[in-house]
Amino acid sequence: MKTFLKFIRSVKSLPEKYPAIISGYIIYMYLFIVMIRFFIVAHRSTVGFYDVVEMFDALPFMWLLAMMLVKVITIKTKLHESETQRIMKEQELSIKETQISTMREVVTGLQHEINNPLAIILLRVHKVKQSLQLTPEMTTHIDSIGDESKRISQALRDFSATQNYEVEMIGKTIGAMAIPERPV
Repeated sequence: MKTFLKFIRSVKSLPEKYPAIISGYIIYMYLFIVMIRFFIVAHRSTVGFYDVVEMFDALPFMWLLAMMLVKVITIKTKLHESETQRIMKEQELSIKETQISTMREVVTGLQHEINNPLAIILLRVHKVKQSLQLTPEMTTHIDSIGDESKRISQALRDFSATQNYEVEMIGKTIGAMAIPERPV
């Protein structure tokens, strides 16, 4: 019984899987039946032009229908592939949007963790310069520490420009990622 049900399911799925092949079999089966009928009629009596047209009149329409069926299947397949690609791109852009969001959070945390010690270093450098009598060589070293701290701080500000990255919406689907201009 299970084998019979499996066979019935597979026969039911044939038109869905192979509609062009099924329509071809139907057309050629119809042609075979019409040709047998034609030979039987021709054997019994004379066959005129009108009799031939009457017997084979549905065949061109069946072929036309089969051709249209193949075209519809081709268009449906292309549409399915296009939709699949659109969905994949949408998922990819969604992943990128999540990655950018995560990057924003990391940058914010990194900025906070680095800027606090840098602010303390700059404050101490400023106090050392004010409170101590420094030699010119020591002043150069202290200024160098201050300058490099400011450079690190500026690099963090430039890196934080990544917070300006956005994922743009184009119509109903997600589009390209906007890249911010770098400060000069």
